[in-house]
Amino acid sequence: MKATGIVRRIDELGRVVVPKELRKQLRIDEGDAIEIFTEANGEIVLKKFSPLWGLREEAKGYVEALEQSTGCDALITDKDQVIAGSQGIKAMQEQEISSALKKVAVDRKSMVVQADQLEKEPYLEWPKDYAIRSLVIAPIISPTGDLLGTVLLASDHRQLGDFELKVAETAASFLSKQVGID
Repeated sequence: MKATGIVRRIDELGRVVVPKELRKQLRIDEGDAIEIFTEANGEIVLKKFSPLWGLREEAKGYVEALEQSTGCDALITDKDQVIAGSQGIKAMQEQEISSALKKVAVDRKSMVVQADQLEKEPYLEWPKDYAIRSLVIAPIISPTGDLLGTVLLASDHRQLGDFELKVAETAASFLSKQVGID
């Protein structure tokens, strides 16, 4: 582990302040979950936590099912990166999401974005050979109201509409219930 040279004291309630620079560098926002565990040598480790990480295998199967049923490419993201991508865009896995996509998710808005809007704001870095024409974005919201990520449906050959939007919203709702956090 790399030493950062930052020393912090624990207050009387057991709280430790994580410096703003470190939170920004690690993309830790207010309200994000942090896993705390100890190492054998006495170190305390703080690890960023995403409830969707536990569903990676299920998410891979789910994007394949979405691709088969809609004819669209599908992606599932957590709040920071793509965690699963269907066959046509599998190379996008682990890509960081853009601030524009994060804003749509934080606003908790589902939307259909067409080619002219995608030229201005592509929301993700698409593969060079993928000429995206239409994109559906649906946020994944936990039963407690926390933002978990997004479900994206994309097409390079047709315009997407209300049907694909409803499918993405259904997928997001299903995934939010699979997380099992309260």
